[in-house]
Amino acid sequence: VSKYFCDVTGRSRTLAASLSGVENLQGIHDCGALRDRDTDLLPIFYPANAAAAASAVRDTAAMAATPSAEAQAELKKGFTAVAQGFLGTADTLLTKSIDEWRRTQQPADELAVLYKTRATIRQRQAKPELALADFDESIKQLRLPNSRPDPAEVQRTYALRAKTNAELQRWSAAEQDLNEAINWLDDLDAVEATNPFLFLERATARSRLSSWAAAADDAKQAELDFKAIGDKVRRLNAAADGAIALYGAGDLAEALEGMRFVFKNKGNPASNNPDDIPLLQELSRKDAELHLAYAGHLYSAANDKAAAETQWESGCIRLEAYVRDGADRKAEEEALSALDAKRADESGRLEKARASTVADQPLNSDFAARLNGLDPQSPYVTQRPNAGYFWYKTSEGEIERRDPGNSPAKVDLTLSCGKFRSAEWLAQNRPEWPPTLRTAVVEYATAVPQKAIVMPPKGSAPSRGEVSFGGDDLAPKCDASKGLCDESYVSVWKPLKKALQIPK
Repeated sequence: VSKYFCDVTGRSRTLAASLSGVENLQGIHDCGALRDRDTDLLPIFYPANAAAAASAVRDTAAMAATPSAEAQAELKKGFTAVAQGFLGTADTLLTKSIDEWRRTQQPADELAVLYKTRATIRQRQAKPELALADFDESIKQLRLPNSRPDPAEVQRTYALRAKTNAELQRWSAAEQDLNEAINWLDDLDAVEATNPFLFLERATARSRLSSWAAAADDAKQAELDFKAIGDKVRRLNAAADGAIALYGAGDLAEALEGMRFVFKNKGNPASNNPDDIPLLQELSRKDAELHLAYAGHLYSAANDKAAAETQWESGCIRLEAYVRDGADRKAEEEALSALDAKRADESGRLEKARASTVADQPLNSDFAARLNGLDPQSPYVTQRPNAGYFWYKTSEGEIERRDPGNSPAKVDLTLSCGKFRSAEWLAQNRPEWPPTLRTAVVEYATAVPQKAIVMPPKGSAPSRGEVSFGGDDLAPKCDASKGLCDESYVSVWKPLKKALQIPK
């Protein structure tokens, strides 16, 4: 690739000749010589590539006009509409900007950003096919010889297209995009180069492609990265995915250890950020379903019916609790949103009412919030989800929201452990579970009738299956050769064995 910088439009542009067989534009170092009228010189230097070289010169050296002030103002309006969530308006304005940028032959990397931004809008409008077409065009523009994009922009575009491919269940394409996005991480700064989300998404894609070992490796990498940045909830969600993938890879010992790790640690994550509620809901569901999966294994592979029934009972209780909690949260949020709208009509101000968990707390007043340096409308005060509170300014004027926040999980109110007794339902709704695990669960369900689910009172101790995992699973692991035991051995198990006079 030979690069020549020509000031042909009042600003620097790149001419990149990446033509097969063209090593250098030898003898032509003056960009001014490469004009339409001089393309007849090219056959002298490149007889085999004259037509392609002439096309490249014409495309790059074309006199592009700087976008008019009106066009630039319209583009700014488009980005403002994106930030404010007016998706239809943003789509229309960005479409006009794309047409103008193409008409005036603006740089390919600028066009790529416009296509990528419109693609994200169409994603949010539930138009994945249109979004995918825009992402394809964005990447096409980024790959053009005269495009000089920021590496971070390339990496993000591949990552975003991977999400759309995943939404369309094009798992092979999603995996390829994530491969590209991960490969670009080395070109980013240290902060952006750590991105466990990409590995977790690729683990999902690889699970759908039945590449269980590769999926397990990605889930483990995501778990380690989340651990490194202190994100306990996402770490456990990644560990749950990893356990399922390990089971599919045939590494049963590690898979079961991963399941038990989730069982033991699911109660540790805590957050006062209501935007973490969807993550905690996801963890609650995955934990419940792991108990059901574990029950299938205990019955099918370990021939331990009693332990399997204990695990199944706990999974049923946990899953029912997840569904009830989701229904209660949905009903409360709808009621509070109606109250917000009514108060806005009466006062002319849009303010969020506080969630029931904090509404009656005397220390949760507006005065107490301001005393602690918080805006009374901060979600940390209202404890309302879907209220991301990160703001910024792009220039003078009104502040803009950077993050719209996270909505509570969309809970299937019909979900129950009874659904997991059907092979057809499992195949259709849990395709990320390996066939061996689905078969084990159905084998248990066929042999053991479903018992009534008795929900314990709120605040009760954990169910038996949440603290006892069958066999010697409660006994902590010790490495006798190194004299190492985990913390529970030192603080609990060792004194218990001494008191009961259990041999060493």
